[in-house]
Amino acid sequence: MAERGESVEWSWSDAPIVLPVAFQSREWNAIYIAFYLAEYSGSKVIVTHVLEGEEEEHAFAEQLRREIEALAKELSVRYEYSNVEPQSKPPSVEEIARAIVNTADSNNAQAIVMSAHREGLFRELFGRVSDHVARLSATRVVLVETPQSGMKIPRNPKRIFIPVLKEQHPDPFVIAAALTSSAAVPDAEIIVGKIIELPPTLPLDAIDLSQPLKREEREFSYFTSLAIKALGRFFNPKIVSVRDVGDDVGRYIREQAIDVTVMFSKRETGFHGFLTKDEYEIVSKSPCIVLVTLSGIEVAGRPPSASPISSSSPQTP
Repeated sequence: MAERGESVEWSWSDAPIVLPVAFQSREWNAIYIAFYLAEYSGSKVIVTHVLEGEEEEHAFAEQLRREIEALAKELSVRYEYSNVEPQSKPPSVEEIARAIVNTADSNNAQAIVMSAHREGLFRELFGRVSDHVARLSATRVVLVETPQSGMKIPRNPKRIFIPVLKEQHPDPFVIAAALTSSAAVPDAEIIVGKIIELPPTLPLDAIDLSQPLKREEREFSYFTSLAIKALGRFFNPKIVSVRDVGDDVGRYIREQAIDVTVMFSKRETGFHGFLTKDEYEIVSKSPCIVLVTLSGIEVAGRPPSASPISSSSPQTP
């Protein structure tokens, strides 16, 4: 929780970005995000592949390498490949995750950007590779969640949505700014929605602005104004009233024709992994790609990345 008057860090450094790949088609969304973030921050991308056994260079891997090369050239982004040899063959999910985290640590990376997608029941219950990375990494992690197979982020997203549940954090705003930095998307709209859950008896269009709600709205508007000033983008603030968070936010995303959603999570361990129940519902029911950004955690004395602003902390000057 940030104290009154505490400064907010609105920029990323030029430290490397680690991009784990297994050379699968569903990873293109993460590749796209990693390179656009690198272009925006002036970073190098370290494309990391953990060798899982008998490696065969198949046709799709070659195609993906060519597409990575073309994207890097288009955006003028530096990149390199890093093949990691694990101790076990094949390595466990935990070992793959640790190899990715160790690569980020050894390169002093500022972020890990990786694909995350729906898996079988066993993997969903006991953790995907991306879930293990999110728990182990001391640096920020951006998970590119694909709720349904075949979903793709448009090359130039026109409408981006940032849902705000409890805490406001600069990273979703920075990511949205990075995705709209190209001259090809001058008319892109970024909607920032403060999610207000209402009781079943209250109509969705009849929000009672009680003192606590007025304070939340004031803090939300102030934080959004800071983002506009710092990042040079217009973030359109909205109050989104819901009864069922997952269903109603998903419906809002669909009605607004959102291309990509960007959401902050605090890494709380529970039944739904590092996501809260509401965050999990938003991801699983979203009709578009969801980027889940997790700030760094304190490990062995290393400071975490930028701190979130809690809706209960007054931020008005």
